[in-house]
Amino acid sequence: MIQSIERAMLVINILAKHPKRFFTVQEIFNETDLPTSTIYRLLYTLESFDLVERNENKKEFRLGYTWLQLGMKMYHETDIREKAHPLLENLAYNVRETIYLSIAKQFASIIIDRIDSPKNVRIIDMIGEKIPYPIGAPNKVLLAFSKSDVQQQFFQQLEEPEKEKLVESLNDVREKGFAISVGEKTKGTVSIAAPIFDSNKQTIAAISAECFEYDTDAEKLESITQEVLKTAQQLSFELGYI
Repeated sequence: MIQSIERAMLVINILAKHPKRFFTVQEIFNETDLPTSTIYRLLYTLESFDLVERNENKKEFRLGYTWLQLGMKMYHETDIREKAHPLLENLAYNVRETIYLSIAKQFASIIIDRIDSPKNVRIIDMIGEKIPYPIGAPNKVLLAFSKSDVQQQFFQQLEEPEKEKLVESLNDVREKGFAISVGEKTKGTVSIAAPIFDSNKQTIAAISAECFEYDTDAEKLESITQEVLKTAQQLSFELGYI
């Protein structure tokens, strides 16, 4: 990788931890160990493209609004999201819970769409949030139905007891066709997820519903699971899966 790009990405990733907050050069230095002269040069270059915004008074920096423009452009031009969105809205209406659409990215999932629950008290994970494998039902679905070489690469990172437990869990997910997790990402919540397949029979996304554990009995869990499965199957069909 070109060194200047690699260094710029180090700085951007620091700023992205808290997009609304201004960072001092010293704070960036503490996390990157880059020379302060290099940090200033990178920040001023990024600022020239509106990728970084500067607080003139305190010489502090944060992400610029160009990232929002780029993100929204990608958000609106994602084909699967366009096809999925009305189905997600219908699912949220039927189950009255928050609904997510997630895709796989380097042993993690990224939320690319969300429909909020109509309830006053709801669970909200941010669009664009990256959640590492195997935390949560969507990740278990994406991993369980991924190609064997992807699974093997991920398993190599795990110790044997953890690997055995996960393999057993993923086998169960494949057999049932869905995954349920309790309190894995957020304590006190339940997540139900099902895979989305394309015309090549590849898993390209996961639909999930998230609800509060205290408000979810066995009957409600079964009802939500069936609705999630039905929506996932419908979206897969619209994407050419037979």
